[in-house]
Amino acid sequence: MVYSEKEINNIIKEKIPILNQKDIDSFLNITTYKKICNKDNILESGKLSNRVFYILKGNIRGYIINDSGFELNIWIRSEGVFIGDTKSIFNQESQRFNYKAVDDTHILLFDYRKFETLAFEHPNIMRLYLSVLKESIDILSYRIETMITMTPKERYLDLLRLNPSFLNKAFDKHIANFLGITNVSLSRIIKKVNKTKS
Repeated sequence: MVYSEKEINNIIKEKIPILNQKDIDSFLNITTYKKICNKDNILESGKLSNRVFYILKGNIRGYIINDSGFELNIWIRSEGVFIGDTKSIFNQESQRFNYKAVDDTHILLFDYRKFETLAFEHPNIMRLYLSVLKESIDILSYRIETMITMTPKERYLDLLRLNPSFLNKAFDKHIANFLGITNVSLSRIIKKVNKTKS
């Protein structure tokens, strides 16, 4: 299913209530709507790009490929979130991360510089712009904190609480990798959690 302009407009109204209709029209004017199929790439590492995207619906994972050729999942994001590679956006360097759809995902793709320019023209978009930056810092801090202070089981339960839709769609190997544990450890944790529920 592909979203109509009206559906996209309604999603933005619901998810970003600080924007009035004029703000929404201005924002949508700099975006390109895309439906990304499961497992398809959205942005790829190694490229210089100012592009970022907003998730209307669906789930994505952001990962790097290490020197041994293994994927390391760094980010898991769902609808209502802005995503971009800060190294590429702020430092004009090649992107570090690959972003891939975990299920059929609908996004708005746009140039970060155009979004920044809009923010200086529209007070509500400036509020959105600042809240996106604050949210990014908060998410990064929280990710570091959980990796240091939580056990693997606690991290799994936290992910279950914060992002259950991702757990329903993602492969166990991606979930385990994101949590910093092996597939076998994840399997044990899931069994223990399910046993506790029953």
